[in-house]
Amino acid sequence: MRRLLLCLLAAGTLWNGSADQVFQDKDVVGFWGDSITHAAYSEINYTHVLYNYYVTHFPEREMEFRNLGVEGSKLSHGLDLYEKDPSAQGLTKVVLEYGINDLKEYLYEDPELYADSGEAREEGLQEFENNLETFLSLLQESGIESDHVFAATLPIPRNLSPEESSDMELAQTRLQEGYEEMSDVVREFAAKNGTELLELRAPLSDLWESLYAQSQDPEKNIMEDDGLHIDTAGQIYLAYLFLEQQGALQDVSNVKIDDGSIRAENAEVSNLHYEDGYLYYDYRAYSLPMGISHEYFEADEILHILDKMNREIIQVEGLEGESLYDIYISGEKIGSYSGAEFADGVNIANIQENSSQMYARAVEQMNRGRRVSELEYRKVVENLTDCGSGETTEEELQEAYQTWSEEDAQYRQGMYELVRERLQDTERIAIVRQGAQAPDAAFKVPGNGWKKAAAAIGLVSGTILTAAAGYFVFKRKLL
Repeated sequence: MRRLLLCLLAAGTLWNGSADQVFQDKDVVGFWGDSITHAAYSEINYTHVLYNYYVTHFPEREMEFRNLGVEGSKLSHGLDLYEKDPSAQGLTKVVLEYGINDLKEYLYEDPELYADSGEAREEGLQEFENNLETFLSLLQESGIESDHVFAATLPIPRNLSPEESSDMELAQTRLQEGYEEMSDVVREFAAKNGTELLELRAPLSDLWESLYAQSQDPEKNIMEDDGLHIDTAGQIYLAYLFLEQQGALQDVSNVKIDDGSIRAENAEVSNLHYEDGYLYYDYRAYSLPMGISHEYFEADEILHILDKMNREIIQVEGLEGESLYDIYISGEKIGSYSGAEFADGVNIANIQENSSQMYARAVEQMNRGRRVSELEYRKVVENLTDCGSGETTEEELQEAYQTWSEEDAQYRQGMYELVRERLQDTERIAIVRQGAQAPDAAFKVPGNGWKKAAAAIGLVSGTILTAAAGYFVFKRKLL
């Protein structure tokens, strides 16, 4: 674990983590890449985790994220699609995630050649570097400067599952050498051209090694069965790495109560009543926690990052350390914590009964609608290339783009509207020692905000989840 923390610290220094790198209002961010960015195999994709986070945590900034990945693609495919894919137009910032498929020709298909012929290997690496430079030139011609381009090292860890066969062990060694060399090209490209470096390979490697060290079970990691693609937990972790290195992690709010006074960061608080055995106050946050579905909780069992990504903190000094206190939001009990835990700070962001989390989950469901719509469009784009059938016509592409862009705009608008609607509500928060009596005012009857959230979830969930289930069942049959 120490190695993991050191690696994350190093990654943060590679990417300065300044406010300039956090996405801003009106940004249109294009995420170019291969199957790990496309992630048609997973219901959760790192670009959508990022959007889920940004919409809820930065609701005053209206932005658009476009997943431009195509499974099986190389940088050369990205260059071609930059000219042909209409969704590539109008970008203000770009993320480049390529390299695994660029390695195939020189390693997967002929590992002996890769191992024995330094010339062939160098040709492959040079071609990859040249294509990165060409892509950057195209972006600059479109008005996107180098410091608005984020180059990612390969999102695959070192030291995949150990093999019993010495031949397979040799192949694994060659594979890892190739991944590291491609990542080195990205690192050198970023340093040379002044683009931002998104370091994925190193922290993913340390994460995998720490997980294996804990379990000694190569099956318990963040990889799909093919040993190449990161799984849903891995996609969530990629989003965490992105936010951490970008310097975008921030608390939803931080409320501190001490000596009968109250203060807050990123929230409005008032009407504090602090008596022996209970306290209550009015609270309105300026942002929401990120919506958390079961996939996030399952991933957090091995990642332990939710309390770093999603933080809505209540810290209270002066409570009885060993006593238990119940916390209520507008009359609804959401949990119980000791006085000592309140002194350290209690995080309510990920509590499912938190009414703000209910709103956030409705927002997350809309985001899933975006995901399904986007995957349908990316399939059409894929079939424009030799990564797919190559049979998409220009007319079909334009028609699919029009459908996707309209649907995506509607989902994005709905997400922002729901967040901003919630942020108009003021809640009453009460903290009551178990066994103590608090006045009725501490349990002020809630408005209809939580009911509207539940209705919103019901409205969007049926259609979205049915479509998503059908899509991914179909995909799994193909894998």
